[in-house]
Amino acid sequence: MLGHDSAIPGIVVDMSTTRTIGHSSRRSFLVVGAAAMALAGCTTTSPAPASSISNFGRSVRQLESTSGVMIALSAKNVRSGRQINHRATEPVPMCSLFKVLAVANLLRLRGYEDQYWSTPISFTAADVVVNSPVAAASTSMTMTPNQMADAALRFSDNTAGNLLLRELGGPATITQFAQALGARRTRLDRIEPELNEGLPGDVRDTTTAEDMVAIMEALLIDGDAGQLARSRLQDLMLRNTTSGTRARAGLSEPFELADKTGAGNYGIVNDAGVLWQGQRQTIAMCILTRTEVASAPNNNDVIADATRLIVSEFAV
Repeated sequence: MLGHDSAIPGIVVDMSTTRTIGHSSRRSFLVVGAAAMALAGCTTTSPAPASSISNFGRSVRQLESTSGVMIALSAKNVRSGRQINHRATEPVPMCSLFKVLAVANLLRLRGYEDQYWSTPISFTAADVVVNSPVAAASTSMTMTPNQMADAALRFSDNTAGNLLLRELGGPATITQFAQALGARRTRLDRIEPELNEGLPGDVRDTTTAEDMVAIMEALLIDGDAGQLARSRLQDLMLRNTTSGTRARAGLSEPFELADKTGAGNYGIVNDAGVLWQGQRQTIAMCILTRTEVASAPNNNDVIADATRLIVSEFAV
């Protein structure tokens, strides 16, 4: 059995879960193309008091010092344009964050082909890799693209992620899609689980916090892969099951979070998504963490603590 969520026969879009931010999409993926990449570096940032910026940076550095973990983060209040950054342009392995791009790209390409999304696709025992709770439980050794998307985004199923890459044509398609969204420092070179290797200095399979914030804003808010993709991503990521001890642990009501997590060697723990505070504010955020020790444990508490710092900073 693939679980109760996987039994949905096709793409089901619950428009009640679609969040809006009160402004029109800033660009259309299919129309603008290269212009989108040019605009991506022109982020409008509203000024914040110097003391606030200084205190935020000091708090993040203190968290790095006490935890022994490097933290790269970026967060943007989409309504005001204000953005806060720490090591936001440093490359960090993205790990399972690529799955957001994979699902979004497949939805962009084939989102309205109902029969495709409900057609079982076979895989073999050799295709099943570590950390694949949904695929490993399949007795039929098949998954529909709809089930792949659900498993990849809500359960971070690695086999589902690889099957999505296979449907798209390989890791290079993720790099191309990210670049088309304006994220030119994001690249995918390998599949699961090798992409989680995380060797220091290796730029393969990396992103930046700044890039990932732009990606989350483009896909989950502006709908640059299409409105169907935006709605479907929001629906799945609002019901993510892997963030309970990470970003979600740093939040309380009325916050809602649509996010994706990732983890790898060298203590890598990531979390990225969009945070809604009722009707008050919408925050696109990304936190990437790592150490220089290959066997370092994954420290989820750092993600939760960094999330609290972000929320507190935007509350100022």
